Amino acid sequence: MRRLPGVLLCLLLCGILLAAPGRAGSNKTETRAAERARDFAEAINYHYDEPAGIYDYLTADFKAAMTEAEFVQAFQKERSYPYLVPLFINYRSLSLSEDGESGTAWFSQAARLPGMIYEVPFVYENGDYYMVAFEDFRDGEYLAKFQDIPYSLDMYYNFGDQPD
Repeated sequence: MRRLPGVLLCLLLCGILLAAPGRAGSNKTETRAAERARDFAEAINYHYDEPAGIYDYLTADFKAAMTEAEFVQAFQKERSYPYLVPLFINYRSLSLSEDGESGTAWFSQAARLPGMIYEVPFVYENGDYYMVAFEDFRDGEYLAKFQDIPYSLDMYYNFGDQPD
């Protein structure tokens, strides 16, 4: 029974430490926003074969408009022609609003044209930062670029009638 006051004191101190400013419920920091932006880039760059992991970084608004299965299908189509749609991004910087509710992350985009920048707005919701990305997936607008692809295997092979 003598240990009870010590245990209560320990629990009280733990509660105070967890409630200290910058601890409990305080993911609204530039450090956390940068961490989420870097993780988002890593998911795109190195885990593109698992698009559901990328979907996890998207906003609730996006998820309300497009299911995970629909996103996976669209992402796989997008990645089906990597020369048309190069997407390998490197985190560069971000700006965060004063209240920590939103911001923009900037990434350099690996592409044939140097200096391409991929700008991704983000918002704070449900206790973390989520990216406003792949908006053209929701309405199918991204498919337009696949309509007139000048590249064809016919350029390299004659698939017509072959002599016997």
